[in-house]
Amino acid sequence: MKRSFSPTGAALLAASVLLAACNNDTGSTALPGDDHDHGHEHGESAGRLVFTHADGANSRVYVHDLESGETVGDFALVHPATAVYASPENRYAVILQRDNDQVEFLDNGIHLHDDHAHEDAPAMLGFTLTGVAPTHYRVNGEHAALYFDGDDGSGQMSRFELFSDESLEAGGVLAAQTLDSAHHGVAEPLEGLVLASHTATSGDAPDGVTVFELHGDHFHDEGELGTACPGLHGAATSGLYTVFGCQDGALLAELHGDHFHAHKIAAPERLATVLGHPDVAELAAFSYPGDTLYVIDPEAETATETDWRDGAVDGGGAPVTAVARAFDAHGEHLLILDGEGDLHVLETADWSHRGSVALLDDVPAAGPAPALAVSAAAEQAFVTDPAAQALHVLDLESLSVETVDLDFAPTGLAWTGIGGEHDHGEDEEGHDHDDEHDHEH
Repeated sequence: MKRSFSPTGAALLAASVLLAACNNDTGSTALPGDDHDHGHEHGESAGRLVFTHADGANSRVYVHDLESGETVGDFALVHPATAVYASPENRYAVILQRDNDQVEFLDNGIHLHDDHAHEDAPAMLGFTLTGVAPTHYRVNGEHAALYFDGDDGSGQMSRFELFSDESLEAGGVLAAQTLDSAHHGVAEPLEGLVLASHTATSGDAPDGVTVFELHGDHFHDEGELGTACPGLHGAATSGLYTVFGCQDGALLAELHGDHFHAHKIAAPERLATVLGHPDVAELAAFSYPGDTLYVIDPEAETATETDWRDGAVDGGGAPVTAVARAFDAHGEHLLILDGEGDLHVLETADWSHRGSVALLDDVPAAGPAPALAVSAAAEQAFVTDPAAQALHVLDLESLSVETVDLDFAPTGLAWTGIGGEHDHGEDEEGHDHDDEHDHEH
């Protein structure tokens, strides 16, 4: 179903009303200037969507409440956002401005108070992270690691920042670590540890992993994993297993007490994107080039090629590519948006192709890429459509779609709010500017 809204500044309000109708039987309409009773309490909350719009000095971030159907926040950004993600416990939006070397944070206003949701007005946090090229963002459990690529030419080394919702509420990060080289890499947060990529020479592709242990407000370098991972790109964790994509397959790091066992899992192609979920024993790894899906079984140490396309091809007859991927909140489905604008839904119980839904008419090679977000409070997924200036809302039970016309091209999208007991640790792999992979999210 598609609904249109007049291209005015109020279109965002109308859009949020339609989105709320998926979760709110009242379908009440909010108008510009309506008063808000901020600070009210609810037993549950449908959450809030955070949109970003890149428009130079006029770039903005909007917050839409899915329960009330109102736009509850509209903030100017210092620089255009290149991506936006949810914090580990979904209270905050992490707004990357990679091209301008900084990251801002937004409190969506919804938080738990005793046994109920407390709703305040959204607000930008009063601190900003700065560093060269913030790119990969990884969430695992209650921690997130944000990786800055650095720049070999200027002598700015790579580094990562570790934070949690609690540290953001307190006004900062838990700890930061500067690395020995500048490279396009990744840092994977674990409980009390961070596994970070390394390379011997700045500017080279990473080829291995260093273990850092958190000690209060700083890290100790605990040495390198003994198994190399040439061309390392992408990381994810499931339980005690962390997987990194490599030129020659996957590097599996298995935590045993106070040390890791490192194993190589063979694959016939380079693996460059990895997704994991705490409720799914296997991990999903995609090849580059080709976007072949390999299901990684860490117990069996196998990589099994799995068909996610169900025969889908592009206009030239070649297999479709993947442009966005995510697990749903409970890990029951893997969602893959292809380059033709169709969203494929896989059942993770057996990795079968449940179906595909046509969403986008056009996925241009240049310009803002579509963003995919999932709700942790309802069986819903959201896909931005920058070319059509629209948002698509997918019901994961019925695979029915509601389309909302916007009056701008959304750059980024994140669902924020309070989810169920399994809403932590979902994959939030993010990178927009890999030389080989700049279509990825």
